[in-house]
Amino acid sequence: MIYKNTYCEFSRKEIVIQYSYSSYIIDKLVSVINYYWQISKYKNDELPLNEKGSSPTWSSVSDIGNTYNGKIFLKSDYLIVEEFFIRAIQAFMNCANTNKLIVNQLEKPLKLEGIEASLLKAGFSLEESKEMLEFFKEVEKGMTIGLSEVKLITQLALREYVWTQLQSESLFVRFDYDYFVDIGSTIRCEDAVKQVREMNLSINLWDELYPFKVEL
Repeated sequence: MIYKNTYCEFSRKEIVIQYSYSSYIIDKLVSVINYYWQISKYKNDELPLNEKGSSPTWSSVSDIGNTYNGKIFLKSDYLIVEEFFIRAIQAFMNCANTNKLIVNQLEKPLKLEGIEASLLKAGFSLEESKEMLEFFKEVEKGMTIGLSEVKLITQLALREYVWTQLQSESLFVRFDYDYFVDIGSTIRCEDAVKQVREMNLSINLWDELYPFKVEL
């Protein structure tokens, strides 16, 4: 779903009438996170959801080497987009005035050996991936991470080596699959939104109540 590019706020009354969330979750949503955005790499004609979209495009690090619209998708192409996502999250961290996030949720569907095999197949050397692989072994739920570690967990999540949800008192980051990232903030991060668009990523404000559980 592509969400409208219009800011909106939800009052307690509106949320109680329309949804049956517990009062605890409602209190948290109303008092803490007021705005949610979804960031993706896709343009309207590239959207991969439900196989819609007229323009074929990549949606996984494993697509490196494939051809789309007559052009080979290179590792260098992938790294550019990955770096944009890292910078986008950092822009929202700056807006929310936070330099640390808590790993609130974490799943590791692959073992280290599987990740190494995936990296080699995609054209990455284990040496250039050493820092990320070491962090994979160390990261755990409840850990507090700084900016440099946010970069590493973003790499792991975008490459689908982990699934994670990050948070602080003023920011929320949820990694979905296929290069969709949800971000929530206590304030309107208009400058961060502008920066994301300048990176040629798509960003849209949710125009309805955020559907996933947020525990702050």
